[in-house]
Amino acid sequence: MQQEDDEFFDSEEFLDTLNLYEQTIAAGNSPYMDTDDLLDVAEFYLSKGEFSKAQEAMELALELHPKAQEPVAMMADIMFDSQNWEQAVVWLNKVLDNDTFNVRAWQNLADSQLHLNLLPEALEAAEYCLAIKPGFAPALMQKAYIKSRTEQYEEAHELYQRYLQLQPDDDVALYQAAFNLCMMDDKLEEANKLLIRAEEVSAGMSPEQLNICLQRSYTEARLGHMEEALAALERSKEFKDDDIPVDYNLLTGHVYLLFNQQQKASEYFSEALRTSQDPINTLRSMAQIHMDCNHHDSALECFKCLEMLAQNTDDAKLKDDILAAIAPQMAYCYFIEHDEKNCLNYLKKAIATNPQDTKQVFADVFPEGARLEDYVTYALRAFFGSPS
Repeated sequence: MQQEDDEFFDSEEFLDTLNLYEQTIAAGNSPYMDTDDLLDVAEFYLSKGEFSKAQEAMELALELHPKAQEPVAMMADIMFDSQNWEQAVVWLNKVLDNDTFNVRAWQNLADSQLHLNLLPEALEAAEYCLAIKPGFAPALMQKAYIKSRTEQYEEAHELYQRYLQLQPDDDVALYQAAFNLCMMDDKLEEANKLLIRAEEVSAGMSPEQLNICLQRSYTEARLGHMEEALAALERSKEFKDDDIPVDYNLLTGHVYLLFNQQQKASEYFSEALRTSQDPINTLRSMAQIHMDCNHHDSALECFKCLEMLAQNTDDAKLKDDILAAIAPQMAYCYFIEHDEKNCLNYLKKAIATNPQDTKQVFADVFPEGARLEDYVTYALRAFFGSPS
């Protein structure tokens, strides 16, 4: 198809059309040309990545031929290919107003809405695709991704399985399916197998290669394979992306801590803090890592450092934000450490300043459906045996 396009764009017939168009535009005039010629011009510019010129040609086509449908579809393509997602949604909806059964338009609409984080709308578009064309692989992938994003992991798993039956060597799908499995109970072994397969078929060329290796490190570590986890981290360094910040000192320290090599972990954490350009977030990450490894006393030391940083800042809002952010985790750590006084102190602060995170942190501790205002009572009665 590309070869045919190149041959057409090199043809004398098209070059005459292009020259006429460009000369007329350069003279400040609007050439009167039929729809097909303007579509060819726009297609040429689109193939060169000159999106504004392609758009200009289609705006002229729509002005000269307002009833023509092809320029509407071309405008949708221009907006989609140029990643102007909001305008892509507008023009794709216009396409679908005229052709409700256009599978490609529904597919592109779902993609555009995903980029805009419009998950319910994207799901609806993907389902329209599947209603028109059952088993359509790209729509299965879209729907699986949306289900995973909305924490419907079982449904997402089934959809990824269906997709991978159709496209077993899709490295991106293998990674996404593995990531989804990591959100489910007792699925790490299965997730790791998918990540191994993703690395095999991608041969270092996947757009998700960095994430594949990082996720592989995660699964290997939690399956008790320290050397494999560290090796996956090392491989991931080959695919560094400036848009995806990765602190390898923190990640390496995390692996060592999972295997109770505390001295080694401490060396990497110290280096992470020494080289950090954002010590607040680095300390928060270190605290989370220690909590993940059930080292709640060490997590509290990190949180106390954060408290000190917050108290010493002149930015009142930053101070309040830091203290509110860490209060739920500090309350939880003191809870685990059976420190009644400090637990209750921070729990009250957490409830007042950060109720959403407080519910999330204590979701597995207090009874399901427990009211936030009753958390202190639950802590006193159920866990410390103190009177209310």
